[in-house]
Amino acid sequence: MTMFALFLALVFVAVSAAMSWRAARGLPRDMRLPMQWGFDGRPTWRAPRDVALSFIPVLAALTLVPTALASLLGPLESADARRYFGVLIVMGLAWVGAHALHLRLVARWRRSEGV
Repeated sequence: MTMFALFLALVFVAVSAAMSWRAARGLPRDMRLPMQWGFDGRPTWRAPRDVALSFIPVLAALTLVPTALASLLGPLESADARRYFGVLIVMGLAWVGAHALHLRLVARWRRSEGV
């Protein structure tokens, strides 16, 4: 049970890391990417490419892996296990979705700025 939870957490982290790797292929190393946008749609601050692209995968790892390892604390009944894995799946999908949104917003920003 625990190994499957850890495997599932690592899959979500690997997917977000692969998304970052794919996005980085077309970007110059010295580029600074937007990390936050204001209400007017313009970036309020930027981070170096490697920091910007590794931010969400690292946060996902810092939340998903400990959550997966928490199942070591005690035996899970079948109903508890279903809820537990449901929460883990929702968390993983939320991180992947947030990363996809960030990468989409960065791509849109690049097109609008002609970068």
